[in-house]
Amino acid sequence: MPESSQVPGAGRRPGYSYRLALLGLVASGLIVIAAFALPWASASVPLVSGLSGSLTEITFAGRELFALAAAMGWVGLAAVAGIFATRGWARVIIGLVVVGAGLVTIGTSIGFGFDPEPALVDALSGRIGGTPEQWSSTPWWLFGLIGGIGLAAVGVLTVARGRTWPGLSRRYERAAKAKTTSPGGPLTSLTAWDALDRGEDPTT
Repeated sequence: MPESSQVPGAGRRPGYSYRLALLGLVASGLIVIAAFALPWASASVPLVSGLSGSLTEITFAGRELFALAAAMGWVGLAAVAGIFATRGWARVIIGLVVVGAGLVTIGTSIGFGFDPEPALVDALSGRIGGTPEQWSSTPWWLFGLIGGIGLAAVGVLTVARGRTWPGLSRRYERAAKAKTTSPGGPLTSLTAWDALDRGEDPTT
């Protein structure tokens, strides 16, 4: 009796953290992708370099300013497939990659929130006007920060618990064994048709 009471509890805990990690990866990845697709800043630059009388305004989405950090959302979504397809230490590696993706997103978002101007200057280099005469930023970088925190948290969870989670390969093995094991009960019409489809004689 004590053994049977421990098994359900042990099975529920890994399953809960497993589902939490998958949902967290999807949610955090989508938040990062959406955040970097929104306008983070706009700058007014002269149409002609050195001529400040005529200005044009350019708006930048987060992904135009930080292409690498914007790609971290896709890393989070790709990690979902990776967790499905792997087991053991491979999941630890995936977790570390997700932690790194989260830290990149967090650092980029915080850096922009404190000082947006360097990113704008870099984005405007080579364009008309060169440097912005006026600029403004939006608070959408906060959503990038939230998504990055989510990725980092799920990555830590994956590193800590990923080796205990169920894997698709084991499920496929069990399904294959169930299909190849013939039942010892009476022959039914469904099993007879299945045998005929395989080219076997169901009466033998």
